This record gives sequence, C-alpha cells and structure tokens, in this order.
Amino acid sequence: MKTKKGEYASGLIKEISNLYTLRVRIEAENLGIKNAYRTLLTQLYVKDGGTQLDLAEKTGMKAPTVSITLRKMEKDGLVDRVVDEKDLRKTHVYLTDKGKKTTEDLKAAIDRINEGFVKGLSDEEKDKFTERLEYIKSFLK
Repeated sequence: MKTKKGEYASGLIKEISNLYTLRVRIEAENLGIKNAYRTLLTQLYVKDGGTQLDLAEKTGMKAPTVSITLRKMEKDGLVDRVVDEKDLRKTHVYLTDKGKKTTEDLKAAIDRINEGFVKGLSDEEKDKFTERLEYIKSFLK
C-alpha cells in the first residue's frame, strides 16, 4: 500500500522502528546504560530473581553472553548473583537498588518516547491508531 507521497507503508513502519530503537538506545546511553544491559535490566524488572538460564531463554540471548553481561552488570553495581542453596547449579539474579533505579529511569524515558507517538491525537484517534497497529501486527503473525 502506497501512502500519499508514494512511499510504502511497510517502509515507513521500518523507518519508525529503526528511529524508535535509536532513540531508546540514546536515552539509555544518556542514563549510563550500556546497550547490552537494556534487555536484561528490563527482564529482571519484570521478574526479579530469575536464573541465568531463565534470562537466556526469555531474552533470546545465548547463555554465555548472559553470563558475561551479568558479570559486568554485577561489577557496575546493577545486579547481585546468588547461588541457589538447594541447587548449586542455579544462580539467581536480583536487581540492586541502583539497578532498580536505573531501570525505572529508563522506563520513564521510554514512556516519554511512547507518549510522543500519540501527542496531539484525540482519544478516539489514539484508539484507531492502536487498532490499526494491532491489525498490522496480527496480519504479520
């Protein structure tokens, strides 16, 4: 489907996605959050105390990458890794207070970006916009 300017909607969606990813990365970097940390911080914020294996599965990252990244995050004071007393093969990961604050700051920055998506739209227009996006998402599944 072409837009008024002759561009394909899929190209616009891709461009928006790339710009969004870039903005999130810049906001994270401004907060001192390394790119590799973002996914793990977000996952731990949703479910703190998961194992390293859980984190690898939920984020799609390889287990060795998760382990190396967590080691760096621990050094930076963002997480604590605790060996499971009942199963010494498992290591649980917890956000420190600094990690929670950092993730909350990132979430606030992302919320500001997301609010920009619908700035100036009426509630009805926001609903229609979201419905169209949901339709596109369902079409691609």
